[in-house]
Amino acid sequence: MIRGGREMEDHMECLWDLFRTIPSLEVEGSVLDEFYWLNKDDPNYSLCRVTENRGQDAHTNKLFTLNEKAQKDLIKVFMAPREEMEGKRIDEVFGEDFLKSNFWLYWRTMFAFEEWHSALEMKLYIHRFVHHIGGLPDLSALKFTKYNQYESLVLPLYRWLLDQGVTFRFATEVTDIDFTFDGGRKQATRLHWVKRASSGEGGASAADAVGGVDLGPDDLVLATIGGLTENSDEGDQHTPARIDEGPPRAGSCGRRSPRKTRRSGARRCSAATSRSRSGSRRPSRRSTSGSPSTSSGSRSATRSAGRSSRAAS
Repeated sequence: MIRGGREMEDHMECLWDLFRTIPSLEVEGSVLDEFYWLNKDDPNYSLCRVTENRGQDAHTNKLFTLNEKAQKDLIKVFMAPREEMEGKRIDEVFGEDFLKSNFWLYWRTMFAFEEWHSALEMKLYIHRFVHHIGGLPDLSALKFTKYNQYESLVLPLYRWLLDQGVTFRFATEVTDIDFTFDGGRKQATRLHWVKRASSGEGGASAADAVGGVDLGPDDLVLATIGGLTENSDEGDQHTPARIDEGPPRAGSCGRRSPRKTRRSGARRCSAATSRSRSGSRRPSRRSTSGSPSTSSGSRSATRSAGRSSRAAS
């Protein structure tokens, strides 16, 4: 099974600010150093951007085919206030000329958009990735890790956190969070969890262990209360993936927690970021026991036009 991965680019500021400090598992230097030199040596591009008729080259020839009317539609959406796009579909703000263009073909196959998707989301994606429009016709706007993103990003970070004394609890489901209120301060006071006897996707069993931990005033809780792939399932050549329409596990915790908290206005999130640059010294390669195996597949210079997951904005 291959999960959808993120389409990487230069200006994921928070991501690269983090990974410039995380040691690579394969080279002398950081994960960012490894990523930088990989894409410097082997830049991504597609020799055949679009196929048709069961694999024949569609010969889009790197053209956008945006006539004057389609260009005006694009500029109008880009310049419009957010409120003007709310509650509208893409095909309600773009005309047929735009929707028949190569630009729309490139865009929707890179970012998994359909004509009935949100016009506001389309606008925000244009703002986020406007600097990559020149690379849409051959996918040269994108950069990739050497292996899949678990082995190239998650695993180095996991190894580093272990070295810092972080404890990971696997097969453990956080089921609830308790809160107390003192004036204007809202404090998480306890995490409740269930330690599964089996790591499978089945339901609860008598062997599961109920537990938790009390939290103090100086403890921080960072909770992910839902995910796009939580109810996904696996299939093979002979067995279709099961459709799981039940509530997601993390979502159940997220539904409980708001009932315990006061309404305190709009939620805000901020993160301090800094621009990071790869050092001028080229990292030398070294072998490390337990490093990702090349059997997981190296990066290919070409990519399919179809996308199963949307790029992170």
